Amino acid sequence: AQSFAINANTTLYAQWIIEPCFETASGSLDTTFDGDGKVTTTIGVSDSTATAVVVQPDGMIVTAGTAFTGSNANFALARYSPTGALDTNFDIDGIVFTPIQSVNAYALAIALQPDGKIIAAGYVNNGPDSDFAVVRYNPNGTLDTTFDGDGIVTTPVQSLADIATSVAVQPDGKIVVAGSSESPGY
Repeated sequence: AQSFAINANTTLYAQWIIEPCFETASGSLDTTFDGDGKVTTTIGVSDSTATAVVVQPDGMIVTAGTAFTGSNANFALARYSPTGALDTNFDIDGIVFTPIQSVNAYALAIALQPDGKIIAAGYVNNGPDSDFAVVRYNPNGTLDTTFDGDGIVTTPVQSLADIATSVAVQPDGKIVVAGSSESPGY
């Protein structure tokens, strides 16, 4: 499993490559989730990967990752009901693609704000280097344009590979992003 979350009832939501999976506290698959404890969703045209998952207070499950939708990789989010069905109240079909700067973009982490807004973090590959990328979505899956005017922030940290791998929201609402960064000679 690449990431997991445990809700108040100790149900484990584990996520493998675009396949959220429910397990009970005993470790067996929870068959109330999509009939067999797992769901596979085709996202994009090829090589899609889910890398993060968060469970909302209402039990909805949001996954974040990367999907190829044509010429570039894009941030991709999918939201599922507690029974494993895609949530059609989330961008009509339950899936959101976010291209960033017409380059490859990879979502690696996800967090929730207390107001229900969703934060995805990762990186954009600008050719010889990469920069942190953070995207904020409204609870319905649309970009939150109050966040830097378009819902998207990219930040170079060093001059080479800057990759955000974790995101959290402080109690005061500030977004904290962590990851790795590389500069020449290291």
